[in-house]
Amino acid sequence: MSAKESTVALLARRFLLSKASDGFLSFIAWVSVAGVALGVLALTVVTSVINGFEGELTRVITGMNGDVILYSREPVGDSESVMSRIRELVPTRGITPSFVAELMVSGPEGVAGAVLEGIDPATVSKVTAVGERIVSGKLPAAYGEIVLGSALADKIGASVGSELRLIIPFTGGNEAGFSGFDEAGVSNVVTGRVVGIVKMGMHEYDSKLVLATLAEVQRSLKQPGRVTSFKIRLAPRQESRMASDRLADAFGYPFRAKDWSQLNRNLFYAIRLEKVVIAIILTAIIIVAAFNVVSTLMMMIHDKTREIAILKAMGLRKGQSFRLFCLIGGGMGFVGTGVGVGLGLLINLVIDKTRLIDLPPEIYYIGFLPVVERWSEIGLIAVVAIVISLLAAIYPAWSVSRKSPLDGLRHE
Repeated sequence: MSAKESTVALLARRFLLSKASDGFLSFIAWVSVAGVALGVLALTVVTSVINGFEGELTRVITGMNGDVILYSREPVGDSESVMSRIRELVPTRGITPSFVAELMVSGPEGVAGAVLEGIDPATVSKVTAVGERIVSGKLPAAYGEIVLGSALADKIGASVGSELRLIIPFTGGNEAGFSGFDEAGVSNVVTGRVVGIVKMGMHEYDSKLVLATLAEVQRSLKQPGRVTSFKIRLAPRQESRMASDRLADAFGYPFRAKDWSQLNRNLFYAIRLEKVVIAIILTAIIIVAAFNVVSTLMMMIHDKTREIAILKAMGLRKGQSFRLFCLIGGGMGFVGTGVGVGLGLLINLVIDKTRLIDLPPEIYYIGFLPVVERWSEIGLIAVVAIVISLLAAIYPAWSVSRKSPLDGLRHE
C-alpha cells in the first residue's frame, strides 16, 4: 500500500471511529451499520433454513425411492429381465423391485387409508434407507409381518406386536391390473402382525406407509411373480434426470421413469421460487440501510466541513477525498456485514443443535426446521451487502470531491 493510500485509509478509520461533535450523527451511523447487519443476518438464516428444508426433503425422497424409480401402469412379470436391462442402460449400485397398492388398514383404535408396498428384504437396503429409519422393531422378513409408518401407527393405535387387518377395497373393476377380491366380489382381508415402526421424516410417507415382504403382497393380491415398480440407486456421479429420461425412452409403455426431483416437482419448484422471492424482499432491508449510509455520510461531510477543507488545503486530492468517503461507506457496510454473518451463523447453530422450532408435519412435510449453510451463498450475500454500501457512498464521495478548500472555509 502506497503512502497516499495508507493516508486515505487512516483518515477513513479516524472519520468512522472518532466521536462526532453531534451525538445524533453517531447514532445514525450505528443505525446504518445495524440495518446492514439485520439484512445480512436475515438472508443468512432464511437461505440456510430453505436449503436445509430442500435438503431434508431430498434425503427423505431418495431414502424412500432411490435416485430413480421405474414403474409400470400394470403389474409386470419377469422382473429379472427388466432389472438386467436397467443395468445395461444406466450404471447402478442397486435395484430393488416392489409392488404397491392402496388399501385400508384397521388397527386397535381406528381405520385409515394406506399404501401397501411389498419390498424385497434382500435388496431393499441397497437402494433405500428404510432399514435405517426403523425406530422400533425390524423390517418384515416373513409372511404375516408388516411395518407401519410412525404417524399411521399413532393414528390407528398400533405398536410393535399389534394385530392388524389390511382391507383391499372393492373398486368395481381391474383398473390397476390386479384384483384383491374373491370370485364373489368381496374385498380381500389380510391379517398381519406389526414387527416394526418406520419414521422416514416426511409426513406424506409416515402417515400412509405399510410395508410387507414382496412375496406376501404378491400372494395376497393374487399376483405371483409380478411387480409394479423398480427402485434404482445410481452409481456415483450419475445424473438422475438423464438416467430417468434414458429409461423412459428405452422401455416405453406401460413403463414410466422419474427421478427423485420429478416425484415432487411442484414442491421443489415452489421452494426454489420462494427462496428467490424472500431473498429479493430481504435484500430490500440492505438497500434501506444503504440510504442510511448516504444520510450518514452527508451529515458527516456537513459536520466535518472545516476538517475536510484543511485536508484539501494541505494537499488532499479530489481522487483521494472521493476514495476517503467510499472507504467510510464501505467500512460501514463491511462492519455491518461481518456482524450480520456472525450472528446469522450463531442463530443457525442454535436452530440446528436444539431444533427449537417445531413445524406441523401435515403442513410442512417435516416436523422441524433444518439448517444447511452453503458458503457460496453466504459469500454472495456478504459481497452484495458490501457492494450496495459502496454504491451508496458514491454520491456523497463525489459531492465532497467537487468542493474546493475555500468552500469549506467560507462555510465556517
